[in-house]
Parts: sequence; C-alpha cells; structure tokens
Amino acid sequence: MKINFLTKSIDQNDFASRTAVVAMIAAATVAVVFVVWQLTDLLPAVFATILIALAWRGVAGRVSRLLGLSQGVSLALVALGTLASIVVALMLFGGQLVRQYDEVALDIPAAIAMLERLVEEHPWGRFVEKFVVHVDFSKMTTPVAQQFGAFLGSVGNGLAYGIFTIIGAAYLAADPGSYAAGVIALTPASRRTDMALFLDRSGAVLRQWLFIQLYVVAMNALFAGAALWAFGVPAPLALATISGALAFVPYFGSILAMIIGVLVALPHGLDNAALAALAIGSASFIEGYLITPYLQSRSLMVPPVVLLFCMLAFASLFGTMGVVLAVPATVVLSVAYGVFAENR
Repeated sequence: MKINFLTKSIDQNDFASRTAVVAMIAAATVAVVFVVWQLTDLLPAVFATILIALAWRGVAGRVSRLLGLSQGVSLALVALGTLASIVVALMLFGGQLVRQYDEVALDIPAAIAMLERLVEEHPWGRFVEKFVVHVDFSKMTTPVAQQFGAFLGSVGNGLAYGIFTIIGAAYLAADPGSYAAGVIALTPASRRTDMALFLDRSGAVLRQWLFIQLYVVAMNALFAGAALWAFGVPAPLALATISGALAFVPYFGSILAMIIGVLVALPHGLDNAALAALAIGSASFIEGYLITPYLQSRSLMVPPVVLLFCMLAFASLFGTMGVVLAVPATVVLSVAYGVFAENR
C-alpha cells in the first residue's frame, strides 16, 4: 500500500510539474504575441533596416572588389555617392518636381469632383443612388479626403521611421557578422546550423531580389516618364516617379499608378487621361512581362497565389508598409521553408 501511495504521489507531482511547464510556455507565448502585436509599427522598420543594410553591404562589396578598398571605406563611399546623387537630382529637378507634385495634389481632388458630378448628372447614377445602394455620391468627397489624409499620414510616419532605419542600417552594414552571431547564439543548440544556413541563404536571396527590384523601378520610371513626356501628359516627371515607386509593389502597384495618372490627367481632358493610362500601362506591361520575368528567372521564384495572399495578410497586419515589404518578407519565408524542408 505504501509503494502504491508513493507511486501515485510521484505521478501527481510529475503531472503538476508538466502542467506548470505547459502553463509557463503558454503564458510566454501569449506575452510574445502581445508584444509583437504592440510593435506592429516597429517590425516593418526593423525589416526595412535589414533590407537597406543588405543592399548597402552588397554595393560596398562590389566597390571593394573593384577598387581594392577596405569594406569600411567602401561603405562610406557608397553612402557619399548616394547622398551626392540625391543632391544633384534635387538641384536639377527638385523645383520642377515640387511644382508637378503640387499640380498632382490639385488635379486629383478636381478629377474626383468631376467624376462625382458626372455620376450625379447621369440618369444611371441617380438610379443607383436612389434605388440600389442608397448612397449620396455628393458626399463621397469626405471619405476620399480622409483616406487621402490617412495615406499622407502613413507616408509621414514612414519618413520618420526612415531616418532611424538608415541609422540602424549603417550599424548593421558595418558589422553584420556580430549581429548574425548573436541571432545564432539565441537559437537552440540543435538548430544553430539551420539558423546559420537560413541567414546565409536569405541574405543572398534578398540582396539579389533588391538589385532586381531597384532595376525594375528605374526602368519603369524611365519608360513611363518618356511616354508621358512624348504624349504631352501633365506632370510627367511626378507621374513617372510615382509609377516607378509603385512598381516596387507587384500587381497592385501598376493598377494604382494608372488610376493616379488618369485622375491627374482627367481635368485636362479625356484624351490626356487616355494617354496617361496608355503610357503608364505600357511601361508596366514592358516591366511586368518582359524585364521582370527575365530577371527573376535567375532568382528565387515565389508562386503568384502565395505572393498575393501574403500581400493581403501583411497589408492587414502592417498597413502600407506591409504592402511594400510583403514581397521580400515572403521571399524570406520561402527560404525558411526550404531550409526546414531540407532538414526534414
């Protein structure tokens, strides 16, 4: 009887201990999820810092091999060269670009008001307004303005985070090995080899992807700008920069660029709106169906369906920055899955 009692007591203590461990793990998991949820604005900035550091380090590595300089001097030269390029571009085109962006800011609300007036005046618009959706189109300007203001606010926050991102990227690019070693040290001993492999592969793939995307952005802006200027569309330089920047976001970026181009050109006539759509659409077609597939054939390919749903998920979690960073984040997840699959 004593042996049975002792055995039962040991089993109860063991069960209590395991229950306590499970409860602690669950509590720690909930705490981590809560902290991550509270840091949804910070996580995209951290990931952007890593991307900038990778690009910076990659360009500096090429400069170092080409000129035979040390890595630190190459990093400084790349930073100074980038800053000088921005200053020269602003000196040459800054005033014109500011004027054209002012024109864009005035033309988009005017185009929206014009579309609302056309819908209000058309019998079909009145029918939809009264009998189908019960929406007053004349009051749609307010939510559009609110959404536009929210977008500008997110851009402002992005610029504020960008300053800290560049500073963090400088530290990370200067000594990436120490930070990688710290991540590996925090990994369980049985998974440190996998973590090292993941860091190496993801860094290489992200660096290659970044160079491809920067090339795509430049080509899209060049083609769109040339076509807009040739067609005589208003604000060609501003629309070209918008089209190029939105080329960083697959699928949705080109559609949004065309909508913006049409809205900017619409107050100047339907022919200008059609030409704007043709110019930006042609540039997006050349970039999306000729240049990008050729370049991405040499890099990691992500299935379009997976990429599309990942973009929607990251947009829901992180907003505008989530959309911008969804593709590289999906690439990293693909690398992680590849490493996991290999070791299974």
